[in-house]
Amino acid sequence: MTNFREHVSVEAASNIETWLTQPKYAEYKTELEEMIQTERWSDLEDAFFKVIEFGTGGRRGTTGIGSNRINRVTIGESAQALCLYAQNADPDAAQKGIVIACDTRLSSPELSEYAASVCAANGFKTYVFDSFRATPELSFAVRHLGAAAGIVISASHNPPADNGFKAYWSDGGQLVPPHDKGVLQYAADVEMINAVDFADAVTNGSIMVIGKDIDDAYLSAVVDQAEGTARDVSIVYSPLHGAGQTNTLLALRRAGFDVTTVDEQMVPDGNFPTIENGKPNPEERSANDHAVARLLADDADIAITNDPDADRVGIMVRQDDEAIYLTGNQSAVLATEYALRKQSERGDLTSKHYIAKTIVTTDMLTAIADAFGVKTYGDMLIGFKYIGRLLRDKESTDEKFVIGGEESYGLLKGEYARDKDGAGGALPLAEYAAELKLEGKTLWDRMLELYREYGLYVEQLKTMVYPGAQGFSQMQAIMKGIRDEPVTEVDGHAVTAVLDYQTLECRDLQSGAVSSINCDAGNVYVMEFGDERRRITVRPSGTEPKLKFYVQWHAESDAPETDYVALQQKLENMARELEGILLERAGTSAE
Repeated sequence: MTNFREHVSVEAASNIETWLTQPKYAEYKTELEEMIQTERWSDLEDAFFKVIEFGTGGRRGTTGIGSNRINRVTIGESAQALCLYAQNADPDAAQKGIVIACDTRLSSPELSEYAASVCAANGFKTYVFDSFRATPELSFAVRHLGAAAGIVISASHNPPADNGFKAYWSDGGQLVPPHDKGVLQYAADVEMINAVDFADAVTNGSIMVIGKDIDDAYLSAVVDQAEGTARDVSIVYSPLHGAGQTNTLLALRRAGFDVTTVDEQMVPDGNFPTIENGKPNPEERSANDHAVARLLADDADIAITNDPDADRVGIMVRQDDEAIYLTGNQSAVLATEYALRKQSERGDLTSKHYIAKTIVTTDMLTAIADAFGVKTYGDMLIGFKYIGRLLRDKESTDEKFVIGGEESYGLLKGEYARDKDGAGGALPLAEYAAELKLEGKTLWDRMLELYREYGLYVEQLKTMVYPGAQGFSQMQAIMKGIRDEPVTEVDGHAVTAVLDYQTLECRDLQSGAVSSINCDAGNVYVMEFGDERRRITVRPSGTEPKLKFYVQWHAESDAPETDYVALQQKLENMARELEGILLERAGTSAE
């Protein structure tokens, strides 16, 4: 056999050697030997240069052979490791059981059944849904069934070639440090993956197929979060070929809304055939094309879309003859203001209530919470799992959660789940649209009113794509460079403070004073421009080969309609200039 060690990195060579020699990887040995014989060095490097880690949303990546890929080995070892880790933490974990769900991706049914087979073989009572379900229903089901853990097979909004393993703890929240690293260590120590025959296990009862009973309980929990009674609003809905038809659509209809579907996108299909570039992400304007076309053609009031596992929600508003695409931050602002106002009007809101957001989510949420006299918890890294952990930590206190939001189109209202929920996010926004319609207003009209009241809070997300092993190295070089040589000015604005979440230190560049950051450590770097509400956050994505720039700015405005557009352009310019500075320093390029 060709000596592959001469053609790939030391790390890749070590992982390839492991896959060639250890019995855990035997089913892939022939395919791997063929890749080596045909000298597919670039493919081998990308597939083996690292072991796929737990990122923001679990283990996620391209399906195929390799330590840096999603396949039966990485799924199987993850499932077995989760069982072993859970049992080590709780001797009764196997009897409490584990719940497994999947989305509509091409490999999801096969991989979810395999994960169930592995869990059953490891002695766990195993529940698996009869078909695809939304991720938030899995979070609910873990809590509802009193299970020790849960698994979702999904790559969320990633392209068709991807899939992933998302793990949940007994509280229904995603694994957070140190549990995620603990499970990964157990996975590395798995020498042989144990699995039973899925059909046989269903027959003998060690794997239990669940469905309608859990669905009904979950949908009731979502609809119980309703705050108002207005329902006269016309809604166009699309699941973007995903699982949202099992949660968001049914919840809205159960709550009494009139919903029309985009029929061609109701077909569950992991190829996402009607979506440009196969990117089923409500954040991408093009993903919403069919829903917006239907919105305008039918003179409907709003359109709602979900990503394939239906934890994200996108909202489009018909404003005369145009469609306004609300950002995730704007949706969070409207849903939060609506929930707080309705509870305040009923006299239910107290100083013990709180909302939650991540560090890159709009600070307008804090301003609104302050106005209603409730607390904001905002010192959390990117990822809704940290909001889920906050809810768990507050369970033993007298504080009461109202709503949580993140800029990436994620909302959760109420405590029935511990993850963002496309259905739970859609409900308050549909209610608000109906209430505003009675006044002759739209959600966008209300957003402009809030900008006049609280000032403009404008946010933009820019990304640079760095695929494969080379891209991974380039992102690390850029992040190292920005720390070694801090940027002092962007588009004429002086950087006044930098926050490094690796060291958890905030440094005032004017006084030199250093203070600590109260947050989890992470590969995140923030530049402030004279005001903590004016900042740029830089981080590598935890789920995709991307470097992300979150630009946030606050300004007072008496004319938000025009000032909003001008400020968007300002943020665009700042992001582009910063990209240029970092690329020039690193001597690299992005796709």
